[in-house]
Amino acid sequence: MVYGLILAAVLVLVGSVMIARQRKALRALADEPFLPDEDRAYRRGQARRRVATSGLLALLGVLIANYYVSGMDARMDAIPERKVGAAPDTEPDPRTDEDRQFTRIVGFYWIGVMGLVFVAVCLAVVDFWATRKYWMARYKELKADHEVKLQRDLAVYRQQKLNARAPGLKPPSVSDDTSIDEPPV
Repeated sequence: MVYGLILAAVLVLVGSVMIARQRKALRALADEPFLPDEDRAYRRGQARRRVATSGLLALLGVLIANYYVSGMDARMDAIPERKVGAAPDTEPDPRTDEDRQFTRIVGFYWIGVMGLVFVAVCLAVVDFWATRKYWMARYKELKADHEVKLQRDLAVYRQQKLNARAPGLKPPSVSDDTSIDEPPV
C-alpha cells in the first residue's frame, strides 16, 4: 500500500510539474514574434501532446491513490480470507455474489488504468515520432543548404584553377564591363 501511494504521489507530482512547464512553453511561444510558422506549429503541437501525456500521468496517479485510499485494496485482500460458512446443500452466501461483483468492478478499474497507461505510452510514441519527423526535415534543409554552398565553392575553385592555367588572362574587373567613355570602333 505504501509503495502504491508513493507511486501515485510521484505520478501526480511529475504530471503537474510537466503541465506547468508546457504551459510556460506555450506562453513563451506566444511571445516569440519572429519564429517561422513550421517551428511555431511544431512547438505548439509538442506542448499540447506533452500536456495531454502529463495530464494522463497525473490522472493515473489519482486513480492509483484512489484505489488504496478508498479501501478497495483492503477489501480485495479480505475476500480470500473470508470463510464461507454455508454447507454445500444450503443456500449460497449472499456475500460471495457481492464479492464477485466487487472483484469485477476492481478488474474493470484496473483495465481502465492499464488502458490509460497504454494511451499515455501511445502519446509518448506519437510525440517521439513528430519530433523525429520535424528534426529530419530540418536536417534535410541544412543538408541541402550545405550542398548548395559546397557546389558554389567548388565552382569558384574550378574557375580559379582555370584562370591559373592561362596566366595571360586577368580576372574581369568591374570597370571593364561598365566602361562607356569611348565609343566602340
